[in-house]
Amino acid sequence: MSITRDFLAAAERIAAAQPLPAVAGLYFPPPQTDTSEDHFGFVFLDSGDVGAFYVSLDDTLAELWRDYPRPDTASGPLRDWLARLESDSQTERALGLGAWNALGQWLMRRAGYAPGKRRRDSNASIDASGGGTVGMVGYFGPLVERLVAQGQRVLVLERRLQRIAPQPLVQGTADPAALAACSEVLCTASTLINDSLDEILAACRGVAKFSLIGPSAAGLPDALFARGVHSVGATRFAGRQHLLDTLAAGESWGRAGDKYEIDSGDYPRLDALLARAVGD
Repeated sequence: MSITRDFLAAAERIAAAQPLPAVAGLYFPPPQTDTSEDHFGFVFLDSGDVGAFYVSLDDTLAELWRDYPRPDTASGPLRDWLARLESDSQTERALGLGAWNALGQWLMRRAGYAPGKRRRDSNASIDASGGGTVGMVGYFGPLVERLVAQGQRVLVLERRLQRIAPQPLVQGTADPAALAACSEVLCTASTLINDSLDEILAACRGVAKFSLIGPSAAGLPDALFARGVHSVGATRFAGRQHLLDTLAAGESWGRAGDKYEIDSGDYPRLDALLARAVGD
């Protein structure tokens, strides 16, 4: 079964246990935003929960504005938005992933589950003492700089190799098989949108630790852990209005959220979350 089908099956289990919230608005970066850098949109639920999704793949942002010219008025049953995960359109899959992430945040909040571990890539120091090369799927500029400052070699898998700033310790590649030689791999959650995660995981089977990171990784991680992902790092938001106020002030939306990391061995799993949520 595909990761998408697992996500949708989990959503059906949640819906069978309790009514789902509805989508009550979207947010996209301005249409003229430079997508050579990383940018995100957001799905808002009527419960106040928020799901982020990556908009800088190909023409995703332009297509979002074309198809949803009034994103703040978008609404409807959450199931309808989740169904976009199976679309042939990368843009629609991005929206579906945002809906999935919002659902995950809603259930974790209702279950009283708040990961206490702060995401590693948000810290000033990253433990690179194990040696070897850190693999990176997608170019995370600030994180690369921190790793290089510690003398760490980094191999970046990136379709747009021109994004990678030339540095002695940094090498770019377009071949997923090259990641097999890495001691650890940090993978962007945008691979859930362009349907490349299974290929990446297959190439990294022997890697000691594989982490999926980024705001787009905020959904329930059960299917990811079942496929060999060791940890998931994402961002949670206190609520819609604080995020919108931060964006309206021209500030980085990261200030409105908290980064977290969930290890596969510490996660309580969907059954436990549902039991807690339904018991409320």
